[in-house]
Amino acid sequence: MHAAAPQPHQRRTLLKCLAVAPAWGAWPAWSQPQAALQNERKARYAQRLKALLQKGVLPYIDIESSCNASRVDIANLAAQMDVLGIGLMALSSDLGHGACTRGVRFDDFSAQTMTQFPDRFIPVGNGGQGPCFLDTPDEFLAAQTQAYQSGKIDLLGEYEFRHYPSPRQVERGQGEEIERDVHVPIDGPAGHQLFRFSHETGVPFQIHYEIEDALLAPLEKMLETYPRAKPIWCHLAQVRYIERAPRYTPAYVEGLIQRFPNLYWDTAFGNARSVYPLSGQRHSRIWAAQNSLHSAWRDLLVAYPQRFLAALDLGGDRMDKIAKDDADLRRFLALLPATVQQQLAYRNAWRLLYGEEASF
Repeated sequence: MHAAAPQPHQRRTLLKCLAVAPAWGAWPAWSQPQAALQNERKARYAQRLKALLQKGVLPYIDIESSCNASRVDIANLAAQMDVLGIGLMALSSDLGHGACTRGVRFDDFSAQTMTQFPDRFIPVGNGGQGPCFLDTPDEFLAAQTQAYQSGKIDLLGEYEFRHYPSPRQVERGQGEEIERDVHVPIDGPAGHQLFRFSHETGVPFQIHYEIEDALLAPLEKMLETYPRAKPIWCHLAQVRYIERAPRYTPAYVEGLIQRFPNLYWDTAFGNARSVYPLSGQRHSRIWAAQNSLHSAWRDLLVAYPQRFLAALDLGGDRMDKIAKDDADLRRFLALLPATVQQQLAYRNAWRLLYGEEASF
């Protein structure tokens, strides 16, 4: 069953909601065949989402997951999506050392997934991480942007500008894993190239950008310079070291929402018990307890529901955690009003990707 159409939060005026609404438009000038292919994809996606809704399931669009293309079992993943009621997944392929050494800067993984399961996977660019992005950013970005311009993908992947080692990488310890402690200046040449392309075309892209006060001003400057860029800042309120980010509060995020109408956040973060091992802190700051959100964060989500997106953040080292991650995401969504759940689950992603409201 469908929930009622989303309404503005009662405590906010309609004028204020309109003032910070996302700015849509600036879609790519694709050829008719390319546009027709996207329309065919949209029709299949809409049919799947409607079918799940008719079963009484809240489907969601996982806007941010990645994998090792040589190891992932796509058939098994698709089957789990059916069992769990997951609507669509933007599953990107991370190019490893071997592919980069061979000169690969964009692969056809999304084309393969769509061929096998055309109603489940959204075509997305490769993750901006590892040697391809760090060592050859110009080549990598050129290949990714060309893929978008040719209609092969609907959004760009997750670009790692500041990324601490993940909890699993800390546990594993050494070698190649330590390379994940990444810092690429977001206001450097690669950042300008990425933001500029999005500004000019309207293509969404994802950024992994650890939350530190020292990193906020460069991001804000980029958003001011490229106001039509559509970044998705991954991992809302995931603060690994609270002492490094005293400015980052719900009020600060609200200020960003009001200033930058094309900035989005995904809601892939740990559950209330998750601890970042290098700091020993519970890094998912949105949680008050296992089954409750801090009121200020919940109020923010309810006041500005169009700016947040569902995500699982599956990765090559945790594809087997999909059932747990699905349960965590649904536990979070269940703590929000029904209309807000729909916005975060699939309506916002649909609007961001395709420039139109979901008609189902």
